[in-house]
Amino acid sequence: MNTDKQLEIIKSYLETNNIFYRDNYHMKYETYFKMGGHVKFFITPQSDDKFKQIVIFLQSNHIKYKIIGFTSNIILFDEIEYSVIISTKNLTLLEINENVIQVEVGYSLQDFVRVVAILNNSEGYEGLEGIPASIGGAIFMNAYAYGCAISNHLISVECIDKDNKVIILEKGDCHFGHRNSIFRRSGNYVILKAKFELKNGDKDLIARNIEKFHIARHLYQDFVYPNLGSMIAATDDAYRSIFSGNLFYTAIYWILKYAFKNPFSKFLMRKRPSNLVFNKLLLKYLKKKKISSLRYTLSRKSANILINDGSVSTKEIVDYIFLIRDLIGNKFHLENELVIYPAYKINPEFETTLNTIRDRLNKETK
Repeated sequence: MNTDKQLEIIKSYLETNNIFYRDNYHMKYETYFKMGGHVKFFITPQSDDKFKQIVIFLQSNHIKYKIIGFTSNIILFDEIEYSVIISTKNLTLLEINENVIQVEVGYSLQDFVRVVAILNNSEGYEGLEGIPASIGGAIFMNAYAYGCAISNHLISVECIDKDNKVIILEKGDCHFGHRNSIFRRSGNYVILKAKFELKNGDKDLIARNIEKFHIARHLYQDFVYPNLGSMIAATDDAYRSIFSGNLFYTAIYWILKYAFKNPFSKFLMRKRPSNLVFNKLLLKYLKKKKISSLRYTLSRKSANILINDGSVSTKEIVDYIFLIRDLIGNKFHLENELVIYPAYKINPEFETTLNTIRDRLNKETK
């Protein structure tokens, strides 16, 4: 935890250098999942230079901090009062020079896709259109959908390394994998901006693809409740992965799949698609495994989508995340980030749940 003395130093530095911030800020409704406690300093640098300045200052003084973008892939907890959080929301400059586009870390990925794909007829970005992320978050997790990865047309990333040097990493240096990158794996770099190539394509085809992917995304993604998309970065159907070790439930799964996911059924359910029938099968499966105390409200779209309907506790949400993690297995990594640092104060009643999170996260990294 950062000390009160460190916090006094931070405040003095922010005010002396005119870096935008709010103190004792309530994060709950700032976040995509609509969870999160207060933060002592919510820092929103107004320029790339100010962003570099505060990051280098904090790292030089060994002060812990957390950088957030659109928060569409992280969970902040109501029961934790955080110390220092930096938001990239103001870092949105974008420049185009011939066939290269340079964009700052906080720019909206959805807007970015429309700029490069629609306004500049560049192909290969269409599948990313509905991902609610910042450019920095998308690079961090190597955002991927419908055959399009953010890294496909990336040229380089400008970042700050652990030695406080501003460096350029070429695409090959970023070690991109399936929803993964060196930024996610190492934690040694702070993304500042990135360059991408523009590849000329057919404007009408690009527009049709964006429309097609937008409609398809609403078929399987929950858009009613605050949610973080898929909890587990699975390439297989979540239900299929869960039932894979049980022949009886696997057989029932395939029967239901042919009955409810055939073209005719999909057409009938096109206005309100759901996986309720598979959720019911999952609940029966959990009961058979003597896991019958589940109070979490499952998403209509998928058991692998974490939603917040406001009716369950933080503990029940955390328990559900790790339940699905265990059921799917270790084949795929946990997609959503559970943010427990940097903490200034923790609700004592949350300690047991917090210890569970720490133990599980340590297990994930081994």
